[in-house]
Parts: sequence; structure tokens; C-alpha cells
Amino acid sequence: MATSLPMYTLLQKKNVVMTIERKKADRSTIFHFRVQAKGNLEAEFRLSPGLRSALTVVLILEQWAEAKVKIFYHGHEDSVFSCQTLQRHCGSHSYSDVELRCVGEDAARIDYCGKIEVLEDIIGAKAVQRNKNLVLSEAVSIHTAPAMDVRSKDVACLHGAAIGGMDPEILIYFASRGIKEPLARALFIDGFLNRS
Repeated sequence: MATSLPMYTLLQKKNVVMTIERKKADRSTIFHFRVQAKGNLEAEFRLSPGLRSALTVVLILEQWAEAKVKIFYHGHEDSVFSCQTLQRHCGSHSYSDVELRCVGEDAARIDYCGKIEVLEDIIGAKAVQRNKNLVLSEAVSIHTAPAMDVRSKDVACLHGAAIGGMDPEILIYFASRGIKEPLARALFIDGFLNRS
């Protein structure tokens, strides 16, 4: 099976050093971003439905640096997606926000491991990490492991993960407006993956 580079968009990039590493053996791609002092990064990753792949995003934040990253994945059939993120705060008053949204259908497997690191003697840093998953089949397997290693006291860090299904009431709501189930599901999935 041929592998392709995940589709990504750099919405904002100022004082950022970026490297991309591809590993053919495990079909993984590593994006490494060093956001330098007073730098700013806003990036979005969209992975193709059914793509068997692994994605790693590493953010190294220096003083007053800001980074926002969104990752979207829609897995179906027997697709396998593995994602890792690292938000390493090396400078004071840095800010990072990582959000991963996944939809799993059929027998898809999704694994996520996210880590926030704040080094010693860092003040005023803020880090946010969210993982939201929509499960549309009992055969879907989702494993999520958010983690934090915070070595400073004057910082604000939060992380969370949610896994849930589609409420049947939503399909009833769409049906009451004349929208058939396949289109209703597609609209709901699109809304989940494209919600800001």
C-alpha cells in the first residue's frame, strides 16, 4: 500500500523551524516544530479516511512562543491510526493548544498518546490538550492516553479525552426534517470533524 504525506496546512507561521521525517517501515511521519522566542504557529492536519498511518507532532516552545495544532482523522473498515503529540515548554510565558478529533467506523483502530512537558523554572506557561472521539461501531477500538510532566508551579496545564457515540435522538431530529439516515450521519460526522 502506498503511503502519502498527511495533508497539513500552516495557517500561521512566524519564527518557526520545521522539519518533516518520514519512516517507510512503519508508515509514520514526524513533524517537528521549534517555535522560537515570540514565534507563532497555527497548523491543521487532515488525514485521509482509511489511511493506515502514524503521525507524530512535536512542539518545542521557547519564551513567549504560541502554538495551536488541530488534527482530524476519520477511520473506517480496518484502518489503523496511531498519533503522538508532545508539547514541550522550554520558555516562560509560552502557550500551546493541541486538539485531536477522530471518528471511528466499522473496525477502525485509533491510538493516541499525548504529552505536555513543562521544564523547571518556567513561569506563566499555559498548555491545553484535548482528544475527542466519535465511535460509530461496536467494533471500533480507541485507546487514548493524555499525560503531563510539569516541573514548575506557576503554570496552567489541562488535558482531557472523551469517547462517545452518536445519540439516536439526533437521527430522529434529522428524520423529522426529511433528512434520510445516510445523509444525517454524514452531516453529523462532518460537523464533528469541522467544528472550530
